Amino acid sequence: MRSLIINADDFGLDRETCDTTVDCFEAGLLTSATIMVGCEASAQACDYARQNRKRFSFGLHFNIVDGFRPVAPESDTSLCDEPGAFRESADQRYAALIGMLTSADIRREFRLQVEELRDQHVEVTHVDSHGQLHKFPSVIYSVRQEMRRAGLTWVRRPQNMFLNPNGKRRMVNNVFMIPFWGMMHTDYYCAVDQCDGTWSSRLPEVLPHGLTEVSVHPGRAEAWRLNEAGPLLAPQELSRALKSADISLTRYRAWG
Repeated sequence: MRSLIINADDFGLDRETCDTTVDCFEAGLLTSATIMVGCEASAQACDYARQNRKRFSFGLHFNIVDGFRPVAPESDTSLCDEPGAFRESADQRYAALIGMLTSADIRREFRLQVEELRDQHVEVTHVDSHGQLHKFPSVIYSVRQEMRRAGLTWVRRPQNMFLNPNGKRRMVNNVFMIPFWGMMHTDYYCAVDQCDGTWSSRLPEVLPHGLTEVSVHPGRAEAWRLNEAGPLLAPQELSRALKSADISLTRYRAWG
């Protein structure tokens, strides 16, 4: 049996990407999304999530990168070089690798972001992160403690399915997978390559047996976002291919 969750990352980032994500949901193939807090359209995304919790699954897109502002009020935090702004993604990855990020700071920020969604009455079903920062051991070990405290079970695993061969990333991600043992996650995870214009035509053929999550970043204003969203905005071809391959669409909420 092959089951597929299609998840939109960055839900709430800005109005344009939020509107496009909603259009993807309503077109019929998108089944899930993870929400960013403290962004231009976070309230809009939360409102949609509240109204559609029985149709789709909604999670937290945990964010500690790219100049966004922490929810935690403390100005002195290991997550920032300067008060009030997270490091850029590459710098934060390096900081995570060399142990600069303290568990207390990661846990506090994660806890407040989850609470922000729950304060907006969003049913949080799963967790992933902006820039996949949660796959780094120092981050996931802290996040999993807070997930347990918050009663959250599902988390995105490091990528192990690639539409375009990438042996080096696969090998590295196999190592990153060790801290995820014992956590609930899909069997496979694939991030759509933003430069791959044929991803949707090849996906049904290569999708493995089991439960797979595929992530996209919907939008229209940026070419790479439209490349990822296009097959979901005009879903007839992909929908027929999934049905022909006997692939069922599902969401995180279905597993409790």
